[in-house]
Amino acid sequence: MTLIDTQKNKNLSIQSKFIIINISVVIITLLFAATMVVVSEYRNQRDFFIESIQVQAKIVANNSIAVLVFNDKNGANQILRAFAVSQDIHTAIIYDDSGKIFARYLKNSETDTVKLEITEIKQSSDSLDGNIYINESITFENKKIGNLYIKASTSRIYADIKNYLIYTLFIASICLIFASLLLFKLSKNITRPLLKLTELMQTVIKDNDYTIRINNQSEDEIGILSEGFNKMLAYIQVNDERLAHELSERYKTEEHLDKLAYYDVTTNLPNRHFFHKQLDIAVQRAISSNQKMVLLFLDLDNFKNVNDTAGHKTGDLLLKQASCRLSDTLRQNDYICRIGGDEFAIIIENVKDLNAVSTVTKKCIESLSNPFELEGKIFFIGVSIGISICPDDTCTSNDLLINADMAMYEAKIRGKNNYQYFNPEMNKKYSHKFQLESDLRQAISKSQIELYYQAQINSESDKVIGFEALMRWNHPEKGYISPDTFIPIAEKTGLILPMGKWLIDTACMHANKLIDSGLKSFTIAINISGIQIRDKSFITNITESLNQSGLDPKHIEIELTESTLMDDSKLVIEKVNELKKLGIQIAIDDFGTGFSSMSYLKSFPVSKLKIDKGFITGLPGSSEDIAIVRAIIAMSHGLNINVIAEGVESLDQVNMLKNYNCDMFQGYYYAKPVPFNELIK
Repeated sequence: MTLIDTQKNKNLSIQSKFIIINISVVIITLLFAATMVVVSEYRNQRDFFIESIQVQAKIVANNSIAVLVFNDKNGANQILRAFAVSQDIHTAIIYDDSGKIFARYLKNSETDTVKLEITEIKQSSDSLDGNIYINESITFENKKIGNLYIKASTSRIYADIKNYLIYTLFIASICLIFASLLLFKLSKNITRPLLKLTELMQTVIKDNDYTIRINNQSEDEIGILSEGFNKMLAYIQVNDERLAHELSERYKTEEHLDKLAYYDVTTNLPNRHFFHKQLDIAVQRAISSNQKMVLLFLDLDNFKNVNDTAGHKTGDLLLKQASCRLSDTLRQNDYICRIGGDEFAIIIENVKDLNAVSTVTKKCIESLSNPFELEGKIFFIGVSIGISICPDDTCTSNDLLINADMAMYEAKIRGKNNYQYFNPEMNKKYSHKFQLESDLRQAISKSQIELYYQAQINSESDKVIGFEALMRWNHPEKGYISPDTFIPIAEKTGLILPMGKWLIDTACMHANKLIDSGLKSFTIAINISGIQIRDKSFITNITESLNQSGLDPKHIEIELTESTLMDDSKLVIEKVNELKKLGIQIAIDDFGTGFSSMSYLKSFPVSKLKIDKGFITGLPGSSEDIAIVRAIIAMSHGLNINVIAEGVESLDQVNMLKNYNCDMFQGYYYAKPVPFNELIK
């Protein structure tokens, strides 16, 4: 926390803050400079001290050669006593070549302590305990005959540095005093015009008098600020009435926006935002008054068919009529809200007889079972309704909504156009599914979905010629979730469309990175579901992905299952031909598990067939699988279609498939699916 960034200093004047800031800077600068000077002086003195001790050590070591050669211990002691004149050297010891003490000089008589110190430190020439340790080898005719050990105290250096520090701080204090006086004088000249400007501003605020002007002709920043303040006052004076008018219009706009925030534009019913607030209130009211409150969750049956066949405009007209019919069946104090595309919710409070709820529900079903006439056409829909009761089922609004949703889903399963009350068994049956569906909606935005890639290998060269892009979901709590689990949920909920768009965008981006890494000839195979290819924006999405990434379409291969090709084949053929015109290759995935015929294969511009891994697993032991695989390869080659075997996991399978002239392999024998960052290592 700085000196001015505190609660106490918030209300200080600019002049005070200016002085505090500048004095703080001066103090910090002086302290830093003083510290650097003292540290530098300390290092210089210490280096000189160490150098002096080392010189003395060398001299004594040279003088000790003779006494060690002639084993003259008295002479050695005489040499070491020369250190008595030094107030810094506390210990000096000469060791012979076997490491035993030959002679010693001690300033005190604590021999045992000295021995311990020697044993522990004699291998070190320096320490941080306030002492300097020197080890100097004694050599004669290039042969080591002993060591000289010296321990010297640095206390004198610290005493000198302490005095130096006091002197430095004294000089810094004098500099600080002069700097403070100078800053105080300068601050008055700078802040005086600001104080006048502040006083004038307070007068304008107090009296609402915008005719006041500041008389400051200086050309510095304060003069510019004063001129700008005068212009601002003039602008406010001229536009005061206009501003009042604009504020009035703004209030009207806010009221309109508030209505838009709480009401659905299409049906004019309260929307999801209003519904959640009202549901919370209704639940609390039911609990506090000890009364029952019922929530009806309605989902229109077959509404998607109306949108797909007649367009969204007709669908909106149907929603308007449906909302009117539902509103007519309710009491005045019941709430009906549109909470989704074709989803409605009804809040019924103060329920004394649950039979009345069943009656209302049946009326809702009956009202929507009658035909809708829209733009000269007749449409039939229905409605599936789930019912949850507070406090019988739950006492929280969120759980009440979840329960009603599960009950509605049960009504869908039981044939649609009916209603079901929630029961605890539904919670066990659907809670995991609903939670997964909810988590999946956030998986892409939270980067939980990742693309893995499995290599595809050329059978002749054993080189990588492509990759299959595979979606993987790593749930933060549940861990890895199999595609067999989350892909069907994505297809049912329609999430497969944004997930598929993300997959195509990401695959195109990754393909460019593979090209940049040096890989030029390859394809990335992308699995496309029937829901995706029948989507109106499918071709547009792929075109946009290719244009935005700048990727050559030859690097993308679309994989479709047999069932997708057979279902609504006219539409699919049109889409496949459009893909082919873009330069994208087409492959049939899981071939052999559906009901394709030769005529269908001739109808589609297919470049590759993938033999389902269920047939590859049986190789080489199953004669039936061998016959099927050989037939598929022969048939495909007869139609000039390449064949790739997926699920290849052993060398025996590889050798057999090569004998049958299979073109490509994919499976764990060659590579497991890996994240993209591992692919380009």
